[in-house]
Amino acid sequence: MIESPAADAIADRLLAPPVPEAAPVLRACLFLLAGSPFAVDVRNVREVAVFDGVTIVPRAPSWLLGVANLRGVVVPVVEIGSLLDLPARRPSTGIMALVIDDAPLQAAVVIEVVLGLESHTHVMPLRARQDLAVGLLAHGDDMFTLLDVRKILATLRLDLQGRDKEDR
Repeated sequence: MIESPAADAIADRLLAPPVPEAAPVLRACLFLLAGSPFAVDVRNVREVAVFDGVTIVPRAPSWLLGVANLRGVVVPVVEIGSLLDLPARRPSTGIMALVIDDAPLQAAVVIEVVLGLESHTHVMPLRARQDLAVGLLAHGDDMFTLLDVRKILATLRLDLQGRDKEDR
């Protein structure tokens, strides 16, 4: 058998124990909603927008504050506190919103403040069942509820479709 440095290097790689893969990194946008800490995956966040006001939609559900023009695109401005069992907040001007999407659905969710973007490698399971959340993220001494954007937008859409059928 002929030995060479190249052959030795190949043998070392074949016999070496596998290197564990790094845990996937979740980038999350952290924010407050009705004083409570929440987070969403940044892959579902388009931007943070501030609206001076919204155009009211007649006969809209209470969670739909109205619609706003976001660079030529009409976006529903929604207050999801009621979906999360939080007190509703109905700002009139200077509405800060997190524009979320799960193509083709998009909405501007009213929030109080963005706390930042953070990377996390571990999502903790929820202690109690929450339909619109996927887990908890630790940040300092606080726990942030990680929301499921797809489920939130689907819930809002189903509510609108149900109301549309009732109106017929």
